[in-house]
Amino acid sequence: MDYLSGLPKTILHDILARLPYKDAAKTIALSKTWRDTWSSYPNLYVHCNDFITLHHVPIINSHRFTKMDILIDYVTKRLLRLCAQGLAIKEFKLDLRYLFHPPHGSHDVDQWIQMACASGVEVLELYLSNGSIGREYSEDIWYDLPLCVIEAKSLTKLVLTGGIRVGQEFLSHSMKFSSVRMLSLRHVLFTHEGVIKHLISHCPLIEQLTVEYCSVYNHLSIEGPQVHRISRVKFLFLNGLQRLKKVHVQGVEEVHIDSPNLENLCYSHFKFGEPFNLNFDSCTKLRCLCIIDLNSTTIAEKWFLELFSKYPLLESLEICNCSVPEKINIFSSQLKVLKLYDCSNLNEVNIDAPNLLSFDYRDYKNRHRDYKNPVISFLRGSNQLEVSVFTNLRCQYFYSLSRFIENMPRKILASLSLFIYELLPVGICFLLCWLFLHAYLYVPI
Repeated sequence: MDYLSGLPKTILHDILARLPYKDAAKTIALSKTWRDTWSSYPNLYVHCNDFITLHHVPIINSHRFTKMDILIDYVTKRLLRLCAQGLAIKEFKLDLRYLFHPPHGSHDVDQWIQMACASGVEVLELYLSNGSIGREYSEDIWYDLPLCVIEAKSLTKLVLTGGIRVGQEFLSHSMKFSSVRMLSLRHVLFTHEGVIKHLISHCPLIEQLTVEYCSVYNHLSIEGPQVHRISRVKFLFLNGLQRLKKVHVQGVEEVHIDSPNLENLCYSHFKFGEPFNLNFDSCTKLRCLCIIDLNSTTIAEKWFLELFSKYPLLESLEICNCSVPEKINIFSSQLKVLKLYDCSNLNEVNIDAPNLLSFDYRDYKNRHRDYKNPVISFLRGSNQLEVSVFTNLRCQYFYSLSRFIENMPRKILASLSLFIYELLPVGICFLLCWLFLHAYLYVPI
């Protein structure tokens, strides 16, 4: 017998947890000990791709449901075996996004979740559709989350993604999310606008929260078809969550955060032409801020001026695909990472950040019009500063690169990526690049 097989089962389970799930399953061929170890392994990960290839079986093909039946039989037997041995199910991850089609299989998924919750599950992740906007508005595509989920006292991580509906009965039911530290809600439908607030507010220990493109059913709508009664969640209020450290929000029009210990915030509106309201003034311990897709309203110059005084611990700032002032001034002694991607209107950037280690500027959008890159000036910078520039530049405007980086510090590790759209002979392109680097970055010959 090999030395590993003689180890305690808890250690063998830890070994399996460090392997890819498919490789862990193959250990049953090693010996009886490993076969018994696998049968008592408390983590169950089920991915529909292991039972079906999407391109081989179209949605309308009846053979698709045959594959679903095989999956149902496998999962049911695994869970029943664990429950029969009195073993806890620590992690249950179920990905059926290309195979699950309610109501077929809904009863079985209910049964699986109930068994997992009853056995003390700690991590529950459900991926039940691909999150397609068009399909998720259909009445039949939604799976109703059973109430037993909020009764799972041992739950520390809950991930709900795609095609899941959370009913109004959750408002009146006793919440027991006292152990949840990570909550992720993506493409989830709430049948009442108060459910999402009720759900989040009953997670006193929550540290990480993700809310992406969730919807709410409007019962007061007088529109006929249901498709007109479903709209995006417009408001998100995060108050009194003392342990909340990381928040990622997409597709919500108005967000108010009052969590004094928040350290990481990423917000994406992603609704072109629509106004937004993002308020996180009380989060004075913020260290990382990422703002994406705010094109409907220009971020005020005053916002940049006050940013680092409001959040003195801010170390990382990323502005992506946003409308900004023509001139940006960045003054911070704490900032270490700065990223500016596709910032429209930008003509000048002045950076005074003595501890800045990484600056990344990228411009993907301005390839089809005459465009001059902004002037970037480093008033102060770390001697370890790394600069990365990715810009779309037509050959006839190659000379503008001198203006683009004329005020960059010389003694830095820099990388420069160029796209030249009007082709020239290769030799001329290399010559231009060489002359540019030698003239402006002082690369030795």
